[in-house]
Amino acid sequence: MIKGAIFDLDGTLFDSMFVWDTIGEIYLRSIGYKPKENLNETFKTMSLYNAACYYKSEYGVTLSVDEIMDGVNRMVEKYYINEVQLKTGVYDFIKHLHNIGVKMCIATATDKYLVEAALERCGIKECFSEIFTCTSVGHSKDEPDIYREALRHLATPKEDTFVFEDAIYAIRTAKKDGFRVVAIYDKSEENQAEIKSLCDYYITDYTDMQGFWKFAAPMKTALSIAGSDCSGGAGIQADIKTMTMNGVYAMSAITALTAQNTMGVFAISESSPEFLKEQIDAVFEDIYPDAVKLGMVSSSELISVIAERLKFYNTKNIVVDPVMVATSGSELMKTDAVQTLIEELLPIATVVTPNIPEAEVLSGEKIQSKENMLNVAKLIGDKYGCAVLLKGGHSINDANDLLYSNGKFKWFEGKRINNPNTHGTGCTLSSAIASNLAKGLSLDESIRNAKDYISGALSAMLDLGKDSGPMNHAFKIT
Repeated sequence: MIKGAIFDLDGTLFDSMFVWDTIGEIYLRSIGYKPKENLNETFKTMSLYNAACYYKSEYGVTLSVDEIMDGVNRMVEKYYINEVQLKTGVYDFIKHLHNIGVKMCIATATDKYLVEAALERCGIKECFSEIFTCTSVGHSKDEPDIYREALRHLATPKEDTFVFEDAIYAIRTAKKDGFRVVAIYDKSEENQAEIKSLCDYYITDYTDMQGFWKFAAPMKTALSIAGSDCSGGAGIQADIKTMTMNGVYAMSAITALTAQNTMGVFAISESSPEFLKEQIDAVFEDIYPDAVKLGMVSSSELISVIAERLKFYNTKNIVVDPVMVATSGSELMKTDAVQTLIEELLPIATVVTPNIPEAEVLSGEKIQSKENMLNVAKLIGDKYGCAVLLKGGHSINDANDLLYSNGKFKWFEGKRINNPNTHGTGCTLSSAIASNLAKGLSLDESIRNAKDYISGALSAMLDLGKDSGPMNHAFKIT
């Protein structure tokens, strides 16, 4: 699973090798020296600093190293500031990696200010957290130092971090140092046969990346076990939209059909325990979910079936959203089912995500202050052995949520968004958390990403329905 990416610049992201294919000779001639044969090939493998030193030692250039570097940069900067273009498909690929949370940086022989100018002009600078250059590291790509420094910065596992390169000498270095290498075809590099034999994956161009995703990032999966909302704002429908927008493959097992809209829930038709079991088995026996989100389950019998099957399949990353009352005020869980949920689901949950009223039911305590939230979260977590995300959106502390996990508290601050359309917020938050857990993120990271996502969905200010309407789950693409 790709978690980190270290990108070369020239020939990998940018169609810019034409600049470096001739600049060595052009610069040397410009200062009155005759280049030796194959100078350009030698120049391409060097950092700019090493090239300047080479000019002085091999040609007796009297200019200082800094003066030589400045001279070369002045000749190439017009290309980077005004002309060089991304390779076809790079923009969409980089944006997608950024959107799914892959950490990225640049490792290049080109000077940093030129890299920044080109990335900024092409609209992808924000996707990279740092730019490492051979000059700043002190070695060319004949040595692995630049990749090691980039890896330390990304802080991603080496086995999940990919180096993207086009040049054979750099590919050799990265592979020898144990990196997974994705080779990019560039017409300036003649050794394509050797490159293909060395690399872990070979890309001819960025317009057909289906094979790469199968190789580097097999899609993670998440299952929602919840009720259907025919109006699309909550329940299974909200979960599927949320999971899809958070980059995982969404599946469902439906606990109940509801006739509802923004004004209320008018009818509920439960699945039978036998049919719910068949749905869960059908999913687990074919596409095993990396995370499971539990939403509306209205009866004890259904809760018992769910708990038994999740234990049977040794399920990980279970997010329990104890849905008891809809946003419209309609009750969604029978009274006797609450105790079954407490006894059978909470002990196997990774995290439970009650709002204030739900936490009061689960704990038997009233919550009227921040201190009450701390006490109740600890009570639930210690008693049932699960993490507790107690949502503060019911006027306790301006949408700040409290996580109690492994004996520690952590507040996740959130700005209250003045949007009356909050139908399905609980479903959406819990599904987003499950999606991020499925992708291998920590619980803290999953909650932070989920809160950012729901803030974006609310901030889009979708206004549908006659009462408390749905959010725009697809705000990132609309």
